[in-house]
Amino acid sequence: MLKTAAERRQAIETRKTPCEEKAKLWVKDDWSLRSVWRVPVNALVLNVDNRRFAAERLWAQEQLGRSLDPENFPDDEQCIESLLLDKSHRVDNGQIVGSASKDYESLKNDWDRRGQETPFWIRPDGTVRNGNRRLAMIQRGQREGGDSGLNWVSAVILDPSEIDEAALLEMEQREQLTENFKVRYNDIDYLLALREAAVIRDVDWFDRESIEQVAGKLQSTVEKSKAEVVRDLYAIKYMDLFLEDSKLVGQYHRVLKKLEIFRDIGRMMITVESDYPDDFDRVLQVLFAAVRAGQSYFDIRQLRQMFRRDRSRFDRLARGISEAEAQIPPDTKPTLASPAETSPDESDDEEGDGGEDDAGPSVPNYPPTIGRMIDVAIDGYRASRQGDALTILREVVNRLESLAENGRLERVVGDAGEGADARTVLNEIVEWADKYRSLLNDNS
Repeated sequence: MLKTAAERRQAIETRKTPCEEKAKLWVKDDWSLRSVWRVPVNALVLNVDNRRFAAERLWAQEQLGRSLDPENFPDDEQCIESLLLDKSHRVDNGQIVGSASKDYESLKNDWDRRGQETPFWIRPDGTVRNGNRRLAMIQRGQREGGDSGLNWVSAVILDPSEIDEAALLEMEQREQLTENFKVRYNDIDYLLALREAAVIRDVDWFDRESIEQVAGKLQSTVEKSKAEVVRDLYAIKYMDLFLEDSKLVGQYHRVLKKLEIFRDIGRMMITVESDYPDDFDRVLQVLFAAVRAGQSYFDIRQLRQMFRRDRSRFDRLARGISEAEAQIPPDTKPTLASPAETSPDESDDEEGDGGEDDAGPSVPNYPPTIGRMIDVAIDGYRASRQGDALTILREVVNRLESLAENGRLERVVGDAGEGADARTVLNEIVEWADKYRSLLNDNS
């Protein structure tokens, strides 16, 4: 790779050759035929600001302690390659590395079989704006296999004087956010790209009508229904509010693989905003507590159902969380951990459900009692909705028997930290049994 933008610009200008075909691009709300050129691969550079790995880039930069800068740190080119092509990223000897994903293998096999299908989009200085994964695949192949014949590619050169960044952003979003025949964005990266598109369209995040209007404008770009885009915009809104509440504004890498959690929070808060505005702060505190406690998106859905169908139980949980959080010392406020390794891309697994982790992000110093409180409330809610009383009784017996196995009950009762609470709960069980003991005599 040529090091400087000036060197790349000169190489492209002096060595490019015209291709016979034209590329049909959607530019500024109209179709446009663009010249296609053969350009040297060594004059191209991966776009460090690629929106396809925006959250992963933030993670990588935090791990490295600096910004990714391939012009001044040549090894960063391989870091960007890994972010584009691999899964399960980690830092090894100052480099971002990972294991090759099935998407990368599929991309490579398709290129080997059919060659280049569509031209890259590049700026005159060789920065690739569409085609970064393909360039990363070529560069990795050159490095691992020597001169493999991949020295030239076809490209459309987009001059900034004609197509500015706003217009190019819209072109990129239309091309890359659609999922037909493309590798899907990682979850939070999709939300960040959608967020940027909404901001460009002057969305007011605290005006539902504005959000719906912007969703209507974006639905054709992302090829989703308006309702789906509204859902995702609310996920963005509450992801941002969660990071702000955590004093980590903009640190999206800390919530990687949590798309479904924030979608479900957004779904619930749409209803709360419109129908229960007086409950807004209380409900949001419960939901954010659930995220910090590591609850799954399924648990968020259970809390949503509890709020609608069992308000007294939800209110008791909300009070308990508020009291527990109020006891956290100000100088030890819990904060999100930064993962040492990104989680695997579950889209590579046949049994995967699209890459979504079950649990919320890691918050090591968040009081575990709050997580237990949420679990107990959800368990009680599920039991209250269960119609078969005999089944519930058998489940109670199963749990009590498992608690008594291998001295487990004795250990928790004698524990210096939790023993007092365990004895209190055990006493509640005994009192409950005594209260209903007469039923055995009445039905004998």
